[in-house]
Amino acid sequence: MTATATRRWTTLHRWSSLFCTLNLLLLSVTGLLLIFHHEIEDMLGSMPELNAAGQTMQPVESLVQTALKEMPSWNPLTYFEDEDHPGLVFINMAPPGSFDFAAGKIVALDGFTNTVSKLKLQETFSYFILMLHANMFAGFMGELYLAFVGVAFFVALISGTVLYAPFMRSFLFGLVRRDRGARIKQLDLHNLIGIATLAWCSVVCLTGIVLELSKPILMIYQSRDLAAMTAPFKDKPKPEKVVSLDQALATARQAWPGHRVLFAVYPGTALTGDHHFTVFMTAKEGIAKRVPKLTLVEAATGNLTVAQDAPWYIQALFVSGPLHYGDYAGLPLQLIWAAFAVLTIVLCVTGLWIFILKLKNRQETIPAA
Repeated sequence: MTATATRRWTTLHRWSSLFCTLNLLLLSVTGLLLIFHHEIEDMLGSMPELNAAGQTMQPVESLVQTALKEMPSWNPLTYFEDEDHPGLVFINMAPPGSFDFAAGKIVALDGFTNTVSKLKLQETFSYFILMLHANMFAGFMGELYLAFVGVAFFVALISGTVLYAPFMRSFLFGLVRRDRGARIKQLDLHNLIGIATLAWCSVVCLTGIVLELSKPILMIYQSRDLAAMTAPFKDKPKPEKVVSLDQALATARQAWPGHRVLFAVYPGTALTGDHHFTVFMTAKEGIAKRVPKLTLVEAATGNLTVAQDAPWYIQALFVSGPLHYGDYAGLPLQLIWAAFAVLTIVLCVTGLWIFILKLKNRQETIPAA
């Protein structure tokens, strides 16, 4: 590599790293907590203890009616069953006249007894950390900003790898020169951690960017795939009465035997249009449980309109969440993800320390000049 190329790559690495370092520290610490959010909430006693032994779920529509009694005149948006806590149901409700997900409030229910749970999901510690991690409480603009941080981090990873490659030809892998001063020692440690975590950081960085761009991705789905699938209903009047959610879910289960309901979305939202329920189904086990199957059920009749694989970019969105947080293979993968998160924190600290030492050395040489 020429001296000019090295200087350009160094400049790119320095400023992309400096831009994302403090943000990355925040994301790494909050991400570390989110890896264990189930365990943390269980430890704090936030999650209700439901007795699932010998219990059967109440009809879904009766659960929806209970949520409506809890929040009269509000509109149900989504229905979701917590796989990690059998019997725990979440129904997202929007204010009267609104079908906006951003304005929604989540009602938690005991699906076995059809009673409102004391759990206030949006008031839990994990929800606070999630919002801090996902958008820093700045909504969509926060998500776009963190997506840009992710891009800067990926640039820092690539440029750092390019700079480290020539270094590897002259030294043994893992070498930390402890006798060359604090800055060289920190530089070697930074390089070692950077190359050791490169693959993991790349995966988490890219999946994080995808998650931060979820709203634009869903807008693409709404304007392209959803519009095409619901085109025959475009000129029809909005149905005055819709079938029960039980009937819509039964249609989806019939379309996808051996699958379970991941979540369902009511008519009137940006993900459904006025004439359909959208039901996402997944396999019950294996990697396929993370890849959704798309079902559109006609709201007025309960008939099946569409049953197909979700578009590739929707699949990427669904797969990115568990992969980003290490939620694929239970505790072993969580521990691996946590170890890499800690190493990323060290990577940020050493990188920042190297820059500070360089500034300090430069200031010390100015009087001598």
